[in-house]
Amino acid sequence: MERNTNLRALRLRYEIPLSEMSAAAGLSNQYISRVELRVVSPTVQLEEKLGAAMDTVIIQRGVRLSALERSYAACKGRLLQPTEGDFYE
Repeated sequence: MERNTNLRALRLRYEIPLSEMSAAAGLSNQYISRVELRVVSPTVQLEEKLGAAMDTVIIQRGVRLSALERSYAACKGRLLQPTEGDFYE
């Protein structure tokens, strides 16, 4: 019997650390790991909570990627030159 879940497969494939899921779900790393390995029985409420957390992770990553895209566009063609501004904003 397969012990992994779709959540674990997605998290590993897209390099989402337990800490990121934990922060989004309001659950401990250990608890999410136990859920992924099917040590903890799934419930409808848990499915909804983890689904909402995955939505949050996707939105947060989209925002960060958009910021990266804008920062990259501002210095495209000059990547190896000294910085002109603060890209950590």
